[in-house]
Amino acid sequence: MGSRHTRLGAALAAAWESEVVSARLLDALAERHQDARARAKLRVLAAFCRAHASRLLARLSALGRGPLPVPREVDPVEAEQVGLLLLREAHFARVSAQRYEALAQLARQHADLSSAWVCELNRTEELDRANELTHLARGMAERAPEASPDGWATHAES
Repeated sequence: MGSRHTRLGAALAAAWESEVVSARLLDALAERHQDARARAKLRVLAAFCRAHASRLLARLSALGRGPLPVPREVDPVEAEQVGLLLLREAHFARVSAQRYEALAQLARQHADLSSAWVCELNRTEELDRANELTHLARGMAERAPEASPDGWATHAES
């Protein structure tokens, strides 16, 4: 890879790693979520992250980068962490969308229109993912039991 693509390649590699870690986290969240529909949605969102990673890896290969180090495993998820982790991942997806926008611009500056297209597509899907994760987290909060003054759990009233 030429020196003009070094920054672009490094940014694509960082995005690839983030997508792999996000896919692993979403799979872990799906295993702990109590609602079957939410589990299915989380698995679909994880598949989208793997698709993003695959596209990025293809671009890296075209630029002569690779192989890449295997990203870290995610820590086990406890059931009581699911709502918070959904919100954190939603925030991360929004930040990733902004990064993809900047990365697409960098790719255009390097006349790499294929990488720019991949980044724009991933950006759009990251925004959708952020909205889905926020919706899932809100749904959990609405269904979460509240503690009553006597210490017994009661259902939240809508």
